[in-house]
Amino acid sequence: MAAQAAAVRPGCFSSADIEAEQAVHFQAQLMVVSDICRDTTYGEFTQRNRDAIMGYQKQMIDHFRRAGEHRADITFENYMTRLANQASLASGVRNVSETCQTTSGMIALANSIAGSADFRRYIATQAAANRAAYLSCQD
Repeated sequence: MAAQAAAVRPGCFSSADIEAEQAVHFQAQLMVVSDICRDTTYGEFTQRNRDAIMGYQKQMIDHFRRAGEHRADITFENYMTRLANQASLASGVRNVSETCQTTSGMIALANSIAGSADFRRYIATQAAANRAAYLSCQD
C-alpha cells in the first residue's frame, strides 16, 4: 500500500514535505467536520495556528514546484479542494449526528492544540507515524 500511495504523488517527499502534507490533510478534514457539525473549531484553530498553517502551505507549494508544477500555487489550491471534497464525500455516508459523534475526537484534539508550536509537534508525530506511506527523498 505504501508503494501504491507514493506512486500517485508527484516526485519524492522531504521530511518537511511529509509534515506539510500531514498538516494540510488535518486542516482540510477539520474544515469539513467543523462545517458539517456547525462548529466554530476550524476558524478558532486557524487563528491560533496561522503561522504554522502558512508555513505548511508554503512548503506544499514548494513541493509542487520542485515536482515540476509551473503554477504550484494553483496546484496547491486544487489539491486542498480535492482533499476537502474527499473528506466531505467520506463523511456523506453517515448522517450529520453520526458524523459529529465519530469526529468529536478530532474536534477535541484541534481545540487542545494551543498554538503553532503545539500544532508542529502534533504534525511531527503524525509525519513520523505515516512516513512509510511516502516516497522519501534523501534529506
